[in-house]
Amino acid sequence: MSNLTSRFFKGVQLTRNEIWQSFHPNQGSKPKGGNWDTGYTIEGDELIAFLNIGAVGRTGHDFENAYDSESELVTWFGKPNSHSKQPTFKKLLDGNLKSHFFARWDSKNTKFTYLGLGKILSFQDDFPIENDQKTIRLVVALATVHDTIGAQGVASSEVDTPPQYAKRLTMVVNRYERDPQKRAQCLEHYGYDCQICGFSFVKTYGEIGKDFCHVHHIEPLGEQGGESKNLDPIKDLIPVCANCHEMLHRKKIALKPDDLRKIFSADSR
Repeated sequence: MSNLTSRFFKGVQLTRNEIWQSFHPNQGSKPKGGNWDTGYTIEGDELIAFLNIGAVGRTGHDFENAYDSESELVTWFGKPNSHSKQPTFKKLLDGNLKSHFFARWDSKNTKFTYLGLGKILSFQDDFPIENDQKTIRLVVALATVHDTIGAQGVASSEVDTPPQYAKRLTMVVNRYERDPQKRAQCLEHYGYDCQICGFSFVKTYGEIGKDFCHVHHIEPLGEQGGESKNLDPIKDLIPVCANCHEMLHRKKIALKPDDLRKIFSADSR
């Protein structure tokens, strides 16, 4: 199996066509129909899974797919009548397929959020689903991929063990900043430009920076007295570039976005 390095940033939002183009560069748009318009497809030794969570898929199937952002576990269902003896799942369970997991929480949204690379922890054949059908149910652990600040202040992706200079940022990224559903709602509202300094990844880096930005939780959990189940992704989260994200967490008590804006504006004069 290929190593764990992914071709996608964790948390990036992409359409099926954009994902297809990453496997077929300079070949136009994705052909209509076929496995690329279903729940999962295979490209070489890579499987790409498209999960609808809490929403009915395009084909009308309503699987109980689930994602827990705290444990980084995914519950994933195969297509009707799928089972572990089929070639696709046999290769997957044997570790011969690298599996990418994308999810969306609204079937009207054409963009899926990248959850990460997965490793199968367990499976169950003949799991009952709608219309008296059965399929395979899998529990998947997502690889720990950290979006970190590189040596030149450029966002990079490290697997399992971040470099020493990135550990500070890794520690302060809380579960709300990682939650793909909350991230997606925040970014859909604000866009992908940094709300502190105006930095744009796509304007600076081109196509590779498209639909990428860090998301910052404005009120640290410690100041709220613990976790809140009623987080508002518009009021409580904000898109920021990697550098501003680090600066917000530079002090023991995180700076408020307005405070950092004042520092940035004063320094820019």
